[in-house]
Amino acid sequence: MISTFFRPLAFMALAMSVWACGGPVSQSSLKGADFYYEEGMRDLEQEKYLKAQEKLQRVVSNFPGSPLVADAQFHLGEAYFGLRDYVSAIFEYQRVIDAYSNSSWVARAQFQIGESYYRQMRRPELDQTETYQALSQFRTFIEDNPDSPLADDAAKRIVEGRSRLAKKAFLSARLYHRQEYLLPARLSYEEVVRAFPDTPWYLAAMAELGDIARRESDSETARHYWEEVIDQTEDEELKRKATKWLSEIEASGGE
Repeated sequence: MISTFFRPLAFMALAMSVWACGGPVSQSSLKGADFYYEEGMRDLEQEKYLKAQEKLQRVVSNFPGSPLVADAQFHLGEAYFGLRDYVSAIFEYQRVIDAYSNSSWVARAQFQIGESYYRQMRRPELDQTETYQALSQFRTFIEDNPDSPLADDAAKRIVEGRSRLAKKAFLSARLYHRQEYLLPARLSYEEVVRAFPDTPWYLAAMAELGDIARRESDSETARHYWEEVIDQTEDEELKRKATKWLSEIEASGGE
């Protein structure tokens, strides 16, 4: 039993220990989900993405029962998106969909997953895995949210992604063409025409098919391709090229 003499000393030692640890009601222990969420959102608005990520992660990890947790989860994805860490952003957006399926942020998270893949798309001559992933995500978004104000943006992204795939196929065909491998070139251009009629590369491939037909002594088919290009294209350079080729074949008597 502690003697009367030592009780004040023991109390002082305990008090000093408590204060060294931040006090029984330290300032940090008073900070709840509201505080970290508001601070995180302020940092996010100011593009202080690392700070925003840290504070929003606190809300998600330390306050799972808070009504703010779904909001914090979505904006955690936004913080990673702002940092251009698109892989992590996709993971955090997907958690919104999986863990908070009733949240009002689900549709936006779907769109942002597509946007995160879109931002990772590579040049047409390189691997197009991210392009296919972006297209898949944007199509799913439109199917699930046809009335969303973001549906038009998703549709535009789909057109852009398809144009990139079409360009990759066109470049492959043109490589065969330049090397005088006319059969694989023709088959590749025909694939562009068949698969990507909604892209600018459709008419570019048609023009090149006309050139291959001319080289294969099929003037009638060449004329058909070039007339369609001239009639439909808004690309003045492509129109001039097709017109020049058509003039040459007509000047030669269609031979």
